[in-house]
This record gives sequence, structure tokens and C-alpha cells, in this order.
Amino acid sequence: MQTGRAILPQGNMMKKMTLFALALVLGLSAATAQVRQNAFGVELGSHSTALYELTLGRHFSVTTRAGLVLDAGFSAKKDLDGKRFAFGGLTPFLSFEPRWYFSGQSSSDLFHTGGYLTVRFNGEWARMTILGPSYTKGDDRPLYTLSFAPTFGWTFGVSDNSYIRLSAGLGFFRTKVGYDAGKHYWRTSTKQGVITVPIEMVYGIRF
Repeated sequence: MQTGRAILPQGNMMKKMTLFALALVLGLSAATAQVRQNAFGVELGSHSTALYELTLGRHFSVTTRAGLVLDAGFSAKKDLDGKRFAFGGLTPFLSFEPRWYFSGQSSSDLFHTGGYLTVRFNGEWARMTILGPSYTKGDDRPLYTLSFAPTFGWTFGVSDNSYIRLSAGLGFFRTKVGYDAGKHYWRTSTKQGVITVPIEMVYGIRF
């Protein structure tokens, strides 16, 4: 009887341990779940783009995008015309972004959700701008801009394959400006004593 009493608790304990181990395995499996390694998509908003994202693990990915950026901005200082807001049209751009997602497991297997940090490397071709300002012969005219921006962003899942993404960063740029016949100079954030704050608001769909 004593042996029987000893075996019964051990049996219950074994069942509990088995259930606990099963729950732990299932929990670890869910915790280590990753989004799909390769994903294509489109984004519409401040940046209208086609994109490709390569997932390198639960917390890392590399994203490349190409499309049109809405070139509009607000300045704390007035320009020569006394304006603070400027609209520069839709400018073709290409970007490369290594991202670190710090918010853990994603709610979708097509994209990471939650917060992330990145350094965005960007190239814009101002000379190909659509609906941009007009220039007369001899005017200083931006040709292209190279920039990088440490950025914080957050991706909100809307459905299994769509999301809303918001981000803001600190941008540092170098712009080639043409004037006269083939002459040019470089306009930089350092020379102008400014730091831009690039903001993105987009709705994305993944395939």
C-alpha cells in the first residue's frame, strides 16, 4: 500500500511533466517562428514603391525599395519667397535598409510587425522629378541626392498580407546641384547646417 501510494503521485507527476514538456516545446516552436525568408510587395503613401525583403532571422532583415517619393517638406526657417512649406513633386528613388526588429514575434508570416531600427541608405534622382518645380536656363538645379538616415519605425498589421508602416529618422544628405552649362557643386547637410527629419507613412501589401 505504501508503494501504491508512492506510485500514484509519481504517475501524476509524470503526466504533469509530460504536459509541461509538450507545452514548452510548442511554446518554443511558436517563439522561434520566422516570417517567410523572401517576400515581395508594394507600398503606397508618402513612398509609392515596389519592394523586396530578405529575412535573416527573427529580428533581422534587409529591404530594398524602388519607386516614387513625395518630395514635400516643412522648414522652421522661411525660404527666399517667405514660405515654410515646399512641394517638390514626385521623385524617383532607390533605397537599401538593414532592419533590426526588437518587438519579437510577428503576427504575420509575410512581414515583421512591431518596432524596428534601421539606417536607410537612399538615392533620389531629382532631375527625373514628376510635377516638380520649373527651372529656367542658368538656374541652380538639383540633379541627384545621396543620403542616409538612422530611423525608428513601427509596422502595424492590418491583415495577413497587409500593414500600415510609420517611421521617422534623422537624415544627412549630399546633393549634386547643376548650374550654367555643365557646371555643378555639392550641397550638403553639413554645409547648410541642417538636419532633415524624413517621415514615412505607407500602406503595404505583401505577396
